[in-house]
Amino acid sequence: MKAFLFPGQGAQRIGMGEGLFEAFPEQTACADSVLGYSVRELCLTGPMERLTQTQFTQPALYVVGALTWLKRKAEGAKADYLLGHSVAEYVALFAAGAVDFETGLRLVQKRGALMANAAGGGMAAVLGLDAAQVEEIIRRHGLTDVFAANVNTPKQIVVSGRREAVEAAEPLFLEAGASHYRVLQVSGAFHTPFMQPARDAFARFLEDCEFRPPLVPVISNVTARPHKPETIRSLMAEQMTAPVRWSDSIRYLLSKGLAFEDFEELGPAGGAVVKPMVKRTQLEAGPLDAAVLAAEEEAEAAKAQPVAKAPVREAPAMEAPARMNGTRHKAAGFGAATLGSAEFREDFGVKYAYAAGAMYQGIASAELVIRMAKAGLLGFFGAGGLPMPAVEQAIQRIQAEIPPGAPFGMNFIAHANFPQLEEDLADLLLRHGVRVIEASAFMEVTPALVRYRAKGLTREGGKLRAANRIIAKISRPDVAAQFLAPAPGRLLTRLLESGGITPDEAALLREVPMADALCVESDSGGHTDQGMPFTLIPATLKVRDDAQARFPGFGRLHVGAGGGIGTPEAAAAVFVLGADFILTGSVNQCTVEAGTSDAVKDMLEGMNVYDTDYAPSGEMFEMGSKVQVLKKGLFFPARANKLVALYRQHESLEEIEPSLRRQIEERYFKRSFEEVFADVKASYRAAEVERAERLPKHRMALVFKRYFRDTTRWALAGDLEHKVDFQVHCGPALGAFNQWVAGSELASWRNRHPDLIADRLMAETANLLSRRFSILLGEGGS
Repeated sequence: MKAFLFPGQGAQRIGMGEGLFEAFPEQTACADSVLGYSVRELCLTGPMERLTQTQFTQPALYVVGALTWLKRKAEGAKADYLLGHSVAEYVALFAAGAVDFETGLRLVQKRGALMANAAGGGMAAVLGLDAAQVEEIIRRHGLTDVFAANVNTPKQIVVSGRREAVEAAEPLFLEAGASHYRVLQVSGAFHTPFMQPARDAFARFLEDCEFRPPLVPVISNVTARPHKPETIRSLMAEQMTAPVRWSDSIRYLLSKGLAFEDFEELGPAGGAVVKPMVKRTQLEAGPLDAAVLAAEEEAEAAKAQPVAKAPVREAPAMEAPARMNGTRHKAAGFGAATLGSAEFREDFGVKYAYAAGAMYQGIASAELVIRMAKAGLLGFFGAGGLPMPAVEQAIQRIQAEIPPGAPFGMNFIAHANFPQLEEDLADLLLRHGVRVIEASAFMEVTPALVRYRAKGLTREGGKLRAANRIIAKISRPDVAAQFLAPAPGRLLTRLLESGGITPDEAALLREVPMADALCVESDSGGHTDQGMPFTLIPATLKVRDDAQARFPGFGRLHVGAGGGIGTPEAAAAVFVLGADFILTGSVNQCTVEAGTSDAVKDMLEGMNVYDTDYAPSGEMFEMGSKVQVLKKGLFFPARANKLVALYRQHESLEEIEPSLRRQIEERYFKRSFEEVFADVKASYRAAEVERAERLPKHRMALVFKRYFRDTTRWALAGDLEHKVDFQVHCGPALGAFNQWVAGSELASWRNRHPDLIADRLMAETANLLSRRFSILLGEGGS
């Protein structure tokens, strides 16, 4: 086990954070924006007089502590427990995922400002006396203005109160046996009732903050026990007036089996501030009594049980504000990091069985993928529809900005009519060493996919390994079966003849499936077969189970679910069906990092579950392909269907009735068909243009397809002149998500980030499953 400690005030020093600000420019820029000054300059150059003022000390320590944690996390550090001393408790909460970096900083900034206003206070460190002796001296001498504020070790207590009273108390403590009494250079009576006005103001400030359930236990300064999600807010307000029970916190962890070497201090002093307190606590008191701790935990468990069996009335499904403020139920047996398949998490190197799917034209942007990767989560870049130079630029940026080994993937979309595009993308991915792809819209395995899969196949003893992993999005069991079979023999023959693969690669390809995982895509945004997860997932699991037996030396094959997942209820349903992981899509389009316009995000923020419709696919409308799009406030779905109806009714543009033709030219295109076709000729290949000039029906198709292309371009750019024609691929999952988060900080897309959504969705799914299974098992719950 491993516990990470973060030091509080007193650890600050000039030069702290050196190298971290350059390593984490995004967080540093965020801090500068929030604080209104350069945190890097303050930490590296001071002056010390400013750095020791609590309104500057606290944010600086938070930033340095948070960045130090991010560095250790990127190096592979994993925590079993986290705790921070006083203000550094916010660093621990950040490290545990209870707050994001910016939220934690804003809380610390407010806390520091309020505490800076509390003048007239003082603190002193008392060595050689235990907490009970200190309390007895305070009682015996009637020191009503002095309080025990920090119990750092069993015999290192910090007292706090009115400055004159603290200074005057020195001889009383020394006469009672204290070996040292050192007045500290602070101006406030921190962690005492003197901070009540600041505490009250801070409590009001905290009302607007949402704390997520910690992914790792964070030990509370107030209780010396792990935080419970439902009481984090109240305890963080109480922390300003309550003593810091640091020694008891250490003793609690010692009783959990941790030894001195299992603690690591992260902060400016390199382990010289709070870790030595671990050794002193271990020597002077040791762990908590096992029997006392067991009785305490038994009593706590008893409180969580219902007093008597009674009929249970379920809370309304959309009780968003209460649920978003944190769970009120013990998540026995379920946790965000335990949902789904542990093998999937291990195989893909992620903290959750969760992925953010690709959205075309870079809507699933490099920024989105980078943010997910830094959080230890898998995101796919939306390469579909982008030119190869843009895709290459995105790969290079992602690889440059994420920690080594962090998970990320690229979308690999099928191009049945232009297979060379698949070949070009495969070359690009192989050249840059992209190890995970999301294969979408494939009805059959293609040569480019086989070639990508072939590179990096190895045999290690009796096991086969694939360096290049494929997650195939499917909506039919027959397509699933193709991806869970070896590469087709005809393709292997063709690739061998062309030199695309080697004989050794061909031999290995015959022994491995084409995909490591399938993602069952139900009714989703964009291209959709409108499938039902309750029929597709069980059928696909059967295909997987049959295939698994045929590849005993390859490893676990995974089946996940995507489409329609925007709430804990939806995620819980597919996990119960047997999904190894979930993949979200539409909900990530309405985040800060999504690569679409603010105008589109504003529209998506206000949509409901009934605000989508089906429209023809711009690329494949001749074959009847459909996409699901936003319809609220938009003409696009109706106009797209009208164009396709005209295409089916007529053999040429000239056959369209003149008045209707003028209406379409003026309202849809805002220019004539001839002008549109002139643009088409400038952007299509010569052979395609020649065919259009020879075949009037094909000419009509290319002209109409320009409308679909323009509507996407207008939406991505936020061209308000064409707002009613925006083409926005979106499923009803986002509408459900909007209703779920109504009344919380996530109601605004400007507070939404893909990793935060993942944290919240997985944590609440775990809580929901715990409640529902408790009810099913007759154990109560509500």
